Amino acid sequence: MSQELATKFTREVRQKVELVKMTNSLLERTMEDIKTLDDGDDLTIPFLKKTFENCFFEIEEREKESKRFRHLFSVYEKDIQNVDKGVWEEYFNTLKYYSFRVANFCDIRKKYKHYQPKNKGELEAKVRKLLLAKNFVPDSYFEGDYATWIGVYARPKDKPTYLDANNHEEYLLQGKYSQNGFKQDFSEWFEWEIANNELLETKD
Repeated sequence: MSQELATKFTREVRQKVELVKMTNSLLERTMEDIKTLDDGDDLTIPFLKKTFENCFFEIEEREKESKRFRHLFSVYEKDIQNVDKGVWEEYFNTLKYYSFRVANFCDIRKKYKHYQPKNKGELEAKVRKLLLAKNFVPDSYFEGDYATWIGVYARPKDKPTYLDANNHEEYLLQGKYSQNGFKQDFSEWFEWEIANNELLETKD
């Protein structure tokens, strides 16, 4: 019975070898794509997000499989036929290269974790200009992926920020508009869709 199980698991391992190789190829190709897009100023946050999600799903699947087969090998190693031992050896050798490739891919994710696209400053400047036309100024950090949308909280130019005052003038202005000793929040949310690097304001 043990030999039958060992043969059964060997057939599974033979299939998994190809999956590990495919994942290796996926990671290599993805890292090349990221570098190419970044070099060409075409890399976007949505692309990175989707790509990392897809790749790490594959990595998690391969990790679960490798834990299972390492355990099975430790249990059935003595029952594996000599003719099948090469299959397991190939699997574990492929995993060694896979582990190296995953480590490189994790370095790439770390590098691009806080990636800011090249058009970030340009889009934020456009938003500031549009807000100023409404007599508003940004009152928070900008949000968005800078490829499909961008948004920010903004307040009327003549009203104080709800955040900590940066100078004495802002502090006095906050006091002027405070109610019962509490600062008032005059900020509103503004959001734009991005199409061809142009802004289209969204409506509620």
